[in-house]
Amino acid sequence: MTRLCAGAGLWAALFLLILAPSPASASTNALMSNLANPSIGFNALMLAQVAPDLPGPDGLQFQEAEVSIVSVVDPLWTLWANLVFSETEVTPEEVYAISNALPDVTLKVGRFKAAFGKHGQLHRHAWPFIQSPFILVNTIGEEGFDGMGLEAAWMMPLPWYAELTLGAYRSQALAPGLASAPAEGQLMDLGSTSPENTPTLARLKNLWDLDDSNTLELGASGLQGLGADGRHRAAVGADLTLRWIPLRQSNQRGAILQGEYIQRLSYDDSGLSRECYGGYGSLQVRLDQDWWSGIRAEEATNATTDVLAQVNSGVTVMQPGRLQRASANLTWTPSEFSAIRLEGSIAKTDNDFGLPTMDRRLMLQTNFTIGYHPAHAY
Repeated sequence: MTRLCAGAGLWAALFLLILAPSPASASTNALMSNLANPSIGFNALMLAQVAPDLPGPDGLQFQEAEVSIVSVVDPLWTLWANLVFSETEVTPEEVYAISNALPDVTLKVGRFKAAFGKHGQLHRHAWPFIQSPFILVNTIGEEGFDGMGLEAAWMMPLPWYAELTLGAYRSQALAPGLASAPAEGQLMDLGSTSPENTPTLARLKNLWDLDDSNTLELGASGLQGLGADGRHRAAVGADLTLRWIPLRQSNQRGAILQGEYIQRLSYDDSGLSRECYGGYGSLQVRLDQDWWSGIRAEEATNATTDVLAQVNSGVTVMQPGRLQRASANLTWTPSEFSAIRLEGSIAKTDNDFGLPTMDRRLMLQTNFTIGYHPAHAY
């Protein structure tokens, strides 16, 4: 009887051993589980605004919501997607695959934000200020240049961090995102249907560690293509960023000093035209772990804005003018998943009618995120 019980116990142990997953099987199951369940995040932006100089009522606004999805496809590719929900539509802001399989080269293919400048690569919820700079609205677009394309970023073999990005994209007209139609020529038209029209981009990004707490970044960008009228269009820009993040208080103190200059050009056999130019300078200061403050000054020449729609009431296209704006904000970030920002701005516009117009705004924005969200570009 004792031998019988021992034999039964041995067979039971062998049976359980066979059913138990091997380490390789467990690893495979975990991989399949991750492939079947990509990382998903959700972000929502709401805004309360008082703007006495703008047409239309003040009050609460739903700005947008964004679903971000990231997953490893296989050892060569990772798939990213950002779907943006407004009150009336859903837009695939970014859907692209990225690969680091080549040494020192990162490939990106799909629909994405082109690597032009600094602010133009940010998603709206990551903007340091509620409003996009005037000069972006009148050159590469309020939220940057996004569309179907292919980019290759090469880490150059230099003593400092140097990255050269080259890109090619599908032809399109870039809308500046204004409330009314801009004056003729006031948007960067890359919409030629000619087979020769493949908009291209080049960006050089340099980064230096000045010491343990300070880094300096210097970048230059260029984007060019053919307009629907056959005339060449281009945007060129330069950006400078100085970051101070103390080594022992990285989550309590810090400052970011940033400036960017962009100009929009057109040219053909008859010559070169400087259509619009300007820039901004900003300073963001981290007061403690939960509070940030910021100030920004900007100017754009021969540019349009939604305020000009009032000055030109009854006119179907807005006349360009010189725009100046100063903004200041205070942001409470109790965690990395939420932020409440109070921001005020005063802008002045001078147009071809000689009528100066003020644009005063007081805004309160809420920013909430749940789930996984990838880190923003440094």
